[in-house]
Amino acid sequence: MSENMNNNISLIHYKPTQLPNGFKIFSSSVRQYFADKYPHPLFHNHYPDGKSIYRSKGAPFQFKVINNEVYILALNDGLEFAHSFQWPDAITMPVGNSGFAIELELASKISNQANFQQSSFICYRNISPYIALNQDKQKAYLSFSEGEKRKAIEKGIANHILAAAKWCGITVTHRIQTNLIQMKTGIPIKIKDELKFPPFDVMFECNTEIPDYIGIGKFVSRGYGTLVHYG
Repeated sequence: MSENMNNNISLIHYKPTQLPNGFKIFSSSVRQYFADKYPHPLFHNHYPDGKSIYRSKGAPFQFKVINNEVYILALNDGLEFAHSFQWPDAITMPVGNSGFAIELELASKISNQANFQQSSFICYRNISPYIALNQDKQKAYLSFSEGEKRKAIEKGIANHILAAAKWCGITVTHRIQTNLIQMKTGIPIKIKDELKFPPFDVMFECNTEIPDYIGIGKFVSRGYGTLVHYG
């Protein structure tokens, strides 16, 4: 898709040239590679003094691994940088401390306009774990009835979509409505330090146009909460 001044998101896609059977790429390895290889604050989301670069604007880059393919979503402060940055055609990326490295090749670079306009109800699902609750909300959530849990997650999804629109520079003027079709809660996973969060798997309808591959919820820079159209 051609670039124009109205585009507010960019998606960079890398594919592995080959992988051993059963091997899995993690978004943390992708983030670490770019932060180490290209020491720019936008890649590791912190200023030199350690302060967060995206506390109010959202992460400039969201690093995702979907089906062992790498997707890097650029928005807000990351967008202009992504357009000017010379994304390498091929990279050799170390995987953790294993001593193993994988080869990735650039598959595509696409810019698009996310508008978050009101629409008829559209079905979406997450393709990476959705971290819907912070620690304080987790405690309250556990005491809820099933109906209250459903309403809490529907409200949370709507608020997280509203935040994602803000990250893209969009002011949403309509009321975002969400209807859960399916919701499953997984075993809490360790994401940061010793903090564990329950991942949610959701399918829902929403009256808002949401761009594919944008993340919602917590830890989106690490690839969590990635949404796509479904059906």
